[in-house]
Amino acid sequence: MNKLKAIILVGLFVLKATAQTNTNELVDNSKKELKYIGMPVGGICAGQVYLGGDGQLWYWDIFNVAMISPGNEGGHRYYENPLTQEQKFENGFGLTVQQGGRVYKKNLNSKGFSDIQFEGEYPVGKVVYNDARLPVSATLNAFTPFIPTDADNSGLPVTVLEYTVTNTDIEDVEVELAGWLQNMSSYWSVEGKKGKHTNKIISTDKFIRLVCESDEKFKDELPDWGTMSLTLVDEGKATANAVKENGSSIYTVNKEEKEASISLGNKLVGSVSGNAILKPGESKTFTFHLSWYFPNIHLWNGAHHWKNKENLRHYYTSKFNSAGDVSDYLLKNNWLLETTKNWNSTWYDSSLPKWFLDRTFVNVSTLATTASVRFNDLKDTPESEGRFYTYEGVYLGEGTCTHVFHYEQAMGRVFPNLSRQLREQTDLGLSFDKSGIIKYRGEFSGLGRHDGRGFAIDGHAGTVMRIYREHLMSSDKTFLKKNWKKIKKSIQVMIAQDKEKTGRADGILEGKQYNTLDRTWYGKITWISGLYAASLKAGAEMAKEMGDKRFANTCKKIAQKSFKNISKELFNGEYFIQKTDPKHPEAPNTNIGCHTDQLLGQYWATQTGLGDILPKEKVKKSLQSIMKYNFVENYGDYLDKAEIPVKRYYADKNEQGVIMCTFPKGGTDKAPGIIKNDWEKLVIGYFSEIWTGQEHQLAATLISEGLVEEAMKVEKAVHDRYAPSKRNPYNEIEYGNHYTRAMSGYAPFVSASGFTYHGPNGIIGFDPKINPENFKSAFIAAEGWGSFSQQISNEKQVCQLQLNYGRLKLKELNLVTNAISIDVVVLLNKKKMNATYSVKNKQLKVKFESIELKTTDILEIIIN
Repeated sequence: MNKLKAIILVGLFVLKATAQTNTNELVDNSKKELKYIGMPVGGICAGQVYLGGDGQLWYWDIFNVAMISPGNEGGHRYYENPLTQEQKFENGFGLTVQQGGRVYKKNLNSKGFSDIQFEGEYPVGKVVYNDARLPVSATLNAFTPFIPTDADNSGLPVTVLEYTVTNTDIEDVEVELAGWLQNMSSYWSVEGKKGKHTNKIISTDKFIRLVCESDEKFKDELPDWGTMSLTLVDEGKATANAVKENGSSIYTVNKEEKEASISLGNKLVGSVSGNAILKPGESKTFTFHLSWYFPNIHLWNGAHHWKNKENLRHYYTSKFNSAGDVSDYLLKNNWLLETTKNWNSTWYDSSLPKWFLDRTFVNVSTLATTASVRFNDLKDTPESEGRFYTYEGVYLGEGTCTHVFHYEQAMGRVFPNLSRQLREQTDLGLSFDKSGIIKYRGEFSGLGRHDGRGFAIDGHAGTVMRIYREHLMSSDKTFLKKNWKKIKKSIQVMIAQDKEKTGRADGILEGKQYNTLDRTWYGKITWISGLYAASLKAGAEMAKEMGDKRFANTCKKIAQKSFKNISKELFNGEYFIQKTDPKHPEAPNTNIGCHTDQLLGQYWATQTGLGDILPKEKVKKSLQSIMKYNFVENYGDYLDKAEIPVKRYYADKNEQGVIMCTFPKGGTDKAPGIIKNDWEKLVIGYFSEIWTGQEHQLAATLISEGLVEEAMKVEKAVHDRYAPSKRNPYNEIEYGNHYTRAMSGYAPFVSASGFTYHGPNGIIGFDPKINPENFKSAFIAAEGWGSFSQQISNEKQVCQLQLNYGRLKLKELNLVTNAISIDVVVLLNKKKMNATYSVKNKQLKVKFESIELKTTDILEIIIN
């Protein structure tokens, strides 16, 4: 039996890790253990294609035909029985090697090679192929254009595959690298239809291309009508009708046919190949574009009944008319590929542990799955054109659900323009009620078991926080100015609820509080009122910038009351609790339980640089209590004793994780409220579940409060549960695959670098929490990205900001220093700049005249 190896980049596939580890580990695996790996390698909101651990492409969900059933009562079946690599149609790549009369034919996957190494660095998957019997080795880099801050160019329906073949022998070898693709245009919906699949070959002096298409008459009728293309960026040969040679599993180009057709529903495979003669030690790279164009998202059987659905198509159709157009665009814009590699290098050129870098970025890939879509409106309706929409998880959960998606930091930080567009089109547009309520599921807000208003209070408050983040991640104040009236109203509606009981706001919400735990709660609930408190602080800052001093003062005063009253009424000496409403015994609650999300408001406050919403010492004590009571070494042991049973499992019984809510002081008898049906019985079981979206936000807050070791323990538990020997490292599951709450996974990275940013004011800051004396990590701003580094010695502190892409407008750089008496020198590209600085409580503010950094510029701060 062949043996396979997966390279375990102490990240996605690590077995051991510490905060200081930044090395690779090689772990031997059988083919069985590689079968789960599936890295999304298509554009964001362009469908879903996985790169397998052996380099085989699989899970092709690009045809507007659902490829899986979404799951059972919560989708946990895909945690317990993960998807495995399968091939539903003919596609692949193969290598033919000739030397001295000997001919070797090998598939570039586990069927062909005995020694395979996989290294996953999203968005780039790297595969190495070796075989002691062959005179060559091969490597694959597979990716799609991915450029932070540029959602459009990161949303192309294409996978780029760069195969490099190296002669490892002492004699010349001749190599041919072939790729093949079955015509899938109108294939899945063929029943009862008469027509043809047609393959065509297009050849120029720059490329050779296979085009797969079907009859134009199905253009508006079938969900999977469209085109695919396989382009070799080089001279080569191709056939529209490829066959396998006897004894081979490779579709080679034996006879060059320019065009071939077959009746719908039958197999038609085309092939494209390039060749080279390699001298000893010489290498040749073969670059392929595998692109697709299947416009009819409105006919997708996994589609929701979106507003204007009949006019909606995939967003990429606003830029392209065929799969070949996509490849042509890449050929004209090779900088997209180079910039993607630049980002990959920027992200991983870091002092942070490799496994941590992997885990905190993998959930960005959820944007490149069918959990995320984007629309082209044929009538260019402003509320729909370019609109972004997410399911809660693949195929499950309507409406870009606020109470789930507000946990995310990945999209807001990596693609800030797209996030602003989501706020304007959906949260402040389609979902916005004249009362100020931001409804929780867009046009589907009438669905669910809410309180009748389509209002999820946690999602509403969290969306106010996202609005503030989107303002911070802007280059100017246009977004804030344009939307201020609605933003203000969305905060006022929470203040009005605060006043309902006594006529005065005390900083603690009461009354109806429908939330992400899928029932309506009542009482004084720390995690919800904490979100309210954070929203008040954000409101005060935004009002101040808008010159609305009166409202800024109102928000500030109520936030101060929140600080005082939540601390006084809801802290039990160890952690923050809920006070239930005796008038509503039917309502579920955590009462005196220890809830993992109790500091969700603090999470948002630290992610947006707003400081403390609660006393720091009580926040830290609560975090320590969550680790004490909720972090479990063995989930099975906990469940054996749990008084609240679960029906959904997002951790195996022998795995570590953080329980949503434990009851160390009792209270499980009151927690369910009054259960009237099976649904209510199911959702109360959430308390004993483990959700990665909560674990990531907890880890981020732990880091921000200096509890780094505890945070790494939490993140490592997630990481180990998603080891490739168990399940797909790129698919964190809750209610469905690629669950969007898990996009909070980017937050621990923000906390680790202590990143703060206010684009409109030109302010950026760093306060590294992990190895600050020798630190380096990436950063993303409104219009560009780069890296920040810091070295501290007894003599001086040197901080360097290098821009690797785009531009960055700056007036102020904030740092942390332990120096008492200091002198600060500021250099831009090694030339001294005039600057002023001040230090207070170790916070160093360096100010200078407004500058705009461009690509490759380096700003250096030397503190003596």
